Amino acid sequence: MTLTAAPTLVSARLTLGPATLAHAKAFMAFVTTDAARFIGGPASRDDGWDSVCAHAGQWLLRGYGTFWVSETATNAPVGRVGIFHPDRRAEAELSWVIYPAHEGKGYATEAARHARDWAYATLGLAPLMSLIDTANTASARVAEKLDATIEARHEPNGGKDILRWRHPGPKGRA
Repeated sequence: MTLTAAPTLVSARLTLGPATLAHAKAFMAFVTTDAARFIGGPASRDDGWDSVCAHAGQWLLRGYGTFWVSETATNAPVGRVGIFHPDRRAEAELSWVIYPAHEGKGYATEAARHARDWAYATLGLAPLMSLIDTANTASARVAEKLDATIEARHEPNGGKDILRWRHPGPKGRA
């Protein structure tokens, strides 16, 4: 199965879909702040643009990737959630980034669960993993809500304390 762009999924409060210029602008603004520290930031707007393009391009190359998330009611961009699988990694990662103005609403858990269930049902992917910096307690809480468990320390880790969390497979998902 090869797609040229992300399909559109709708959860209770969120729309997950392909990258748009509104999402790119929101992400480019986000990466320039300290809130982006767990994904390599702060970084330049140009780096943000390159990341948006890489994530959008993964759909073309792999047939899956990350979704750009909006509030369904307002269409406001709230983040990026989905399957990240760069060539340097042996397996796909369920990843999530929610912008600070939208944190604390359960959006990461809702969107990640929806993306994970879609990946299992549509792509038949093996149980997914998530890589989470030990200092990122908010992402660790999301992983716990998704019934993921710590599997091991992640190597190579670029000098950071990163844990690999394993999500339950399709039969045992949250």
